[in-house]
Amino acid sequence: MNSFYKHISNKSFLILLLVLAVLSIFLYHSTITLFPAFVHSWTQSERYALSLGFLNNGFDLFHPCTYNLQTIEGITRVDFPINEYIVAVIMKISGSTAPSIFRIYTLTISIIGCSFLYLLSLKINRSEIRSWTIVLIAFLSPVYTYYQAGFLPSVPAISFIFIGYYYYYLFLETGIRKQFYIALFFILLAALIRIPFVIYLVALLVHMMWTVLRSRKIVFHELLSIFICFVLFFSYYRYNIHLGRMYGNMFLDELLPARNMEEFKDIIKQIKNIWLFQYQNIAYYLLLALGSILMVIHFIRKKEIRSQQSHFLFHSLILSCGALLYFLVMMRQFFDHDYYFLDSLFVPSVFLIIGASSFIPTETFRSKISWMIISAATLIFSLNANFSNQQERYKTYEWDRVEITRQNFIGSESYLDSLGIGKDAKILVIDAYSTNIPLILMNRKGYTVYQTNRDDAFLPLIKYKWDYVVIQDQFLISDVLHYYPIVQQLIERMDGNGKISIYKKSKDYKLKSLEEFLNIQKKNALYNNKFSFDETIQPDGIVAEQIAQTNNVSRTAPSAAFLNKDMEYGNIANIAGTRFENKQVKAFLQFYLKHPEILRSIQLVSAVTHNDSMINYQSVDLKKFSKIIGQWNKVELLFVPPKLKEGDKWALYIWNKEQEEIYYDDLEVTIYE
Repeated sequence: MNSFYKHISNKSFLILLLVLAVLSIFLYHSTITLFPAFVHSWTQSERYALSLGFLNNGFDLFHPCTYNLQTIEGITRVDFPINEYIVAVIMKISGSTAPSIFRIYTLTISIIGCSFLYLLSLKINRSEIRSWTIVLIAFLSPVYTYYQAGFLPSVPAISFIFIGYYYYYLFLETGIRKQFYIALFFILLAALIRIPFVIYLVALLVHMMWTVLRSRKIVFHELLSIFICFVLFFSYYRYNIHLGRMYGNMFLDELLPARNMEEFKDIIKQIKNIWLFQYQNIAYYLLLALGSILMVIHFIRKKEIRSQQSHFLFHSLILSCGALLYFLVMMRQFFDHDYYFLDSLFVPSVFLIIGASSFIPTETFRSKISWMIISAATLIFSLNANFSNQQERYKTYEWDRVEITRQNFIGSESYLDSLGIGKDAKILVIDAYSTNIPLILMNRKGYTVYQTNRDDAFLPLIKYKWDYVVIQDQFLISDVLHYYPIVQQLIERMDGNGKISIYKKSKDYKLKSLEEFLNIQKKNALYNNKFSFDETIQPDGIVAEQIAQTNNVSRTAPSAAFLNKDMEYGNIANIAGTRFENKQVKAFLQFYLKHPEILRSIQLVSAVTHNDSMINYQSVDLKKFSKIIGQWNKVELLFVPPKLKEGDKWALYIWNKEQEEIYYDDLEVTIYE
């Protein structure tokens, strides 16, 4: 242990800790408080839900649960959730359930792990400046940077691997058994919290058996210790299977290799084009290439290398083989899930560059200066690339329905409280776009229909014992009733806050028109008007007067509105914010659509701007309403903008982005509260 205390007391180590802390403030000062959102928010929110679940289940570590009752009582099979449990304990002590607690916990574990990576690198390549560079490359890997202040267990698992391997190589140096046991403890812990990390236990066993075959000497305490680790790992794995069979499973538990050679090539191409410089930045690849070249030259000249260096390189090769095998059996997940790189290839990639960089000299004054330049360039380049990357990852896009859903459910807990809906009420969220995000924000357990265009929204209505149904107003017609019109016969609206509406079971199942279901009373509407396009549109401050009309095609003679292949936009309405200032309004549009050819993609858009800056953007692809080519198809849509203020401009228009030919007629616009 003296070696450990010697290292952590030196100035270089302490300065490194300070640098990592400063970098963390720079990278995360604006995101550390954010709810699980943006890239892979679905997966991250499930981990956050597990921590909140421990607060609600009396800290029962062996029955982890989320808010989603699609498993019995929300209890689910999951890798050993010790991190989520510790976060729950911190939340209990602090009296807060803020997402920042989880983020800060993960970031702290990451910094500790990177500190041990520095110590491990120092053992292998015996250079402070090289070890500094290695840590900066790992810490500023784009994909690692994004998740290291997040919610996934991959980052703590990586940190535990760094800690475990430091003690393992300390044991090889000193022979003190206690250090071997500490190493196994952390490597086992990494495997328990994230199953792919069992690769490291297997690698230790393989390397040890190789050593036994070469030396013909068995060290029983080492083999017994690893055997016990495997027994503990598989014991929890079996218990986890039991949990899944008894209660259900909210997490992936199957292998997903490429189904054929064509898919294999597609995934490799995707990784090359999209993920390659997300996994590591160019500084990593350049340094790895330089170190590898020098390593080959070194071996050609048959120079001796240190036994610890040789051991580390061979072990890194074993790890890389294990990680590549995992990559092959889970290949389809790598197509869209960048964090699977953290579960498999990230640590081997870091170990490889530790080994390769150890062949780049640092003995001379000139080489030390060169390394200082390399380290500074790595820091500057990586920070710049990372800043741009993180900005891109935290952007909001109009097509990101998970983020739209999160925004719509903000404040929903207090809203439900105001309606007298108890915390024990079971809520069914239709078109939730995740398993837990709406439920967490409502602080109620329940069920979710992820997406109506792929899931059956009708079955949950009759299968589950729910108390209330919640649907986002924005997606009610276009995504719920469009696919399952029977829903409007089974439920009736109670209330709404302009973003979501609460429904209860219908007292009777009589047929209702859409206007009845939405409770639209046109005589009391803020605005209602019909347009058959048979004469020039008279401007009324709502419907735009610049609407192209034709006499060649119409539903009700003699005219209809149209867009042809030379017209990218078609205005429907332009509304000044002062017209409905500080009112939560909705626009209900009804019209008929006709097109002579199959539609590729034509959008009906609702956009709210202020001083030319976009405030709110919603769009619906009219292709989904295209049932019969060459005939008139009825379209009914509901748009819900945020409360309009003075200076806001609300536009409703058709975006003909594929330059197609369409006709529309008998437009009715109803704006109501």
